[in-house]
Amino acid sequence: MADLEIQNLAVAHRYVEQFLGKGDISIAEEIFDEKIQVITGLKPTGAINGIEEYKQVFSGFYDAFPDVKPLAIQDSFATGDRVVVRFKSFQKHVKDYFGIPKSDRVITFHETHVMRLANGKVIENIVSATNLEFEMLMAPVLAPLILT
Repeated sequence: MADLEIQNLAVAHRYVEQFLGKGDISIAEEIFDEKIQVITGLKPTGAINGIEEYKQVFSGFYDAFPDVKPLAIQDSFATGDRVVVRFKSFQKHVKDYFGIPKSDRVITFHETHVMRLANGKVIENIVSATNLEFEMLMAPVLAPLILT
């Protein structure tokens, strides 16, 4: 593996373990390009554009769904400017989210993140997830946003 790929993999792991896994948004400026674009179900109406919007969207989610177990990276690899990380996390629904009342359920998230990096920072992240339990919980709110 080339040095650049090793460095990119380290940035991606830090992003997943600290930002996503522990909700540490204080590292955003260190690991994200200012114009980061994120495609995720946390904003079903379109891409998240820029660090500030990403911090706002993610902190709202993490506030309502904090982790209850350490996030577990299951697989990761890097090639060129791309990094793929697959992980499982366990989040508890402790506050209302998008108008859905807290359920106190622990939800398992299975996600794969495909990232593009430049100059040691994530500039793009496309999230693919198999989060059926979360999707069913959020369906009353999300379905009209997605299916209209």
